[in-house]
Amino acid sequence: GLTGQDMVAEAQVNVKELIKTGFGRCKLAVLAPAKDEVKDVKDLVGKRIATSFPQLTTAFFDELDASRAGTTRIRNISGSVEAACGLGLADAVVDLWETGTTAKAAGLEIVSTILTTETVVISNPHSEHNRMIDLLRKRIDGYLLAKQNAMIYYNVPREKLEEAFKITPGKKKPTVTPLADDSWCAVGAMVLTKTVNDIMDQLHELGATDIFVVDLINCRS
Repeated sequence: GLTGQDMVAEAQVNVKELIKTGFGRCKLAVLAPAKDEVKDVKDLVGKRIATSFPQLTTAFFDELDASRAGTTRIRNISGSVEAACGLGLADAVVDLWETGTTAKAAGLEIVSTILTTETVVISNPHSEHNRMIDLLRKRIDGYLLAKQNAMIYYNVPREKLEEAFKITPGKKKPTVTPLADDSWCAVGAMVLTKTVNDIMDQLHELGATDIFVVDLINCRS
């Protein structure tokens, strides 16, 4: 299934993490009102903390409580956790921070990060359907790889092949095809989608021609 690493940690369950998807990246953080100017998370020991992650929050503050001989009160709430401070329900909160837009609107800022998290593909480590799980893992992994990469094709003088390879090393090696003109070659290579424009510029400066990019729909690594 698909879930967040934060949810797995909070539930304290034994699952096998198969793929990190790169989606939904954020952090679980201790947030306090900016007006309070809390710079050290230890200053929140003994205070009221609201969260929808009571297990992780309790474990985090238990260590701090031991170092400060205090008792932090953890309050489990659902819904708009970031509103708890403004409503007088808490002195700080533990919540997910992605862009920070909602938290900043509530006047909160990060004091400390408990963990970073993203969406992952997980499986039951005791499942009897390992063959099916592996097949699904390969399919999902191939799709994600295709979305992160593209194929770039171009013609380049044979004498500049080595320089071109440094620009487009490919996943393993570029594909090289001789042209009717023996002094030129056609090259194809997989590149990261986010680097396509820079790579095209570099190839053009090198003297490559007929440069074009093809999106990938799916693939297998």
